[in-house]
Amino acid sequence: MVNIMIAEFRKLKGSNILWICLTGCFLLPVMSLFVGKSVTRPDGWMEYCTHSMWMSILLLWPCIFGLMGTYIFTRERIENTYKNLFIIPVGRVSLVLSKLFVLLIVILGITFLSYILNIAGIFIGVKLTLNEFLQGLGTYLLSGLLTFIAMLPVMFIALMSKKGFLVSVCVTFIYAFISFIGIWSPMLSSVLPIISIFRICNITALSIEYSFPMSMNLICMAIIGLVSLIGIIYAAKKQEV
Repeated sequence: MVNIMIAEFRKLKGSNILWICLTGCFLLPVMSLFVGKSVTRPDGWMEYCTHSMWMSILLLWPCIFGLMGTYIFTRERIENTYKNLFIIPVGRVSLVLSKLFVLLIVILGITFLSYILNIAGIFIGVKLTLNEFLQGLGTYLLSGLLTFIAMLPVMFIALMSKKGFLVSVCVTFIYAFISFIGIWSPMLSSVLPIISIFRICNITALSIEYSFPMSMNLICMAIIGLVSLIGIIYAAKKQEV
């Protein structure tokens, strides 16, 4: 499995999709720097970080991570190299789990980089202590992990659609759009995984109302993630070469 993961990283290194995602990673921290300098001027570190973080969770991360995951899961089908993977004895389950691990590492890496870029805020007067830095880092990494879980349904669709890269990308954007609309619905806010990230990570940059206690968010995210993971493994076993 380790060799498969290394091969997947090499594929990403030679693709444009990685650089697109990294560019998106730089976008909001830079915007937050200029907005914070000209308009809001937040003093606290966590306030400054979450100022841009809510847009990342709600719009940017689902789109770029969905695009990245879709690419990882459909590249061989698009390039008609899927059959070549089974010239050597590579199990379908091992292959799909390796892709999931690669996606998780990429997501955590990009969220970590996004967090580090916020350090530029000290140049506009944002105060930073070691405890606040560690607290913010934990919040970002947890949100990255939860975003990975929230994107599992999209990966399931990407695997099922075979060559349907465009279909999977459309589903990603629709998923992000529904989540954006859902912040105005207390019912949807209690069940949609992407919105649940705000509540679980205690991000209060947005005033979101919930119809049920936080346990409902945790249960819904766990069920959706587990069902999607089981579906991914089942689809990988049944997928034709």
